[in-house]
Amino acid sequence: MRYLIKTLLVSTAVIVGPVVSATPIVTVEEALASQNAVAMAPVDSTPANPLAPLITVSSPETLDIPVKNPFNIEVVMKAQKDSQLNFNSFKALYGAFKLDITDRLLKEAAKTLNGLKLSNLEVPAGKHKIVLRISDNQGRIAEKELIIKVE
Repeated sequence: MRYLIKTLLVSTAVIVGPVVSATPIVTVEEALASQNAVAMAPVDSTPANPLAPLITVSSPETLDIPVKNPFNIEVVMKAQKDSQLNFNSFKALYGAFKLDITDRLLKEAAKTLNGLKLSNLEVPAGKHKIVLRISDNQGRIAEKELIIKVE
């Protein structure tokens, strides 16, 4: 059905103009496999190393409220105590199986002075866990778990 609707939208675009398509960062199959694997534990925001980089989400202001497709996320990453971020170490891992979706995210991300801005993202409806990981030039690793509820 979704394919049919997308086909209709694309063929209509010839007459009325281009269709802006959201970027799917997770497939329906990946989302279902992850959601059926294990229940998601609550997010633990305590850093493993207090000197590790800090990772926060600045937009949306809260992930407690469900988002609608397509949506935007802005992630702020900051090194501490005379260190620098090692952006080459950045990883984004999805769901219960920690599927590496780094390339998918970075392909759609705009790098900012303090992190990443992801626009026009789309994931299937449901509850999704993404672990963001980055290290600094001293090898200290930070992880941030995001739970995103999509309507």
